[in-house]
Amino acid sequence: MQVKQSQLTNRLRWTASLLSLENTVDEDDRPVQGWGLARNIFYEDLGITSTEKYLAVQAKTDVVKRIRIRYDAKITQKNNRIRVDGQDYKITRIYADKDNGYEELSLDYVD
Repeated sequence: MQVKQSQLTNRLRWTASLLSLENTVDEDDRPVQGWGLARNIFYEDLGITSTEKYLAVQAKTDVVKRIRIRYDAKITQKNNRIRVDGQDYKITRIYADKDNGYEELSLDYVD
């Protein structure tokens, strides 16, 4: 499905928080990793298809939510998470469509 940039702007009406993995030092000078707010993002909520569920089972992952955001090459599965309505999700799959300027993220609950 071809999505024009003007159509995409009108569909991205929900907000979420993009979290990034940060290295800090605690009060005892020990290195600690934690999730900090990188920025807020706008997204469109997409439904989960049966194909998506099937591929997730084969990859031994789970998909509970799928969203569409503007294309951002800095977002990775390892170093980023998404927070929607206070619930943190890990990114299990990223589908980037650079020509149309968006990417789809498949999300799973954080353990």
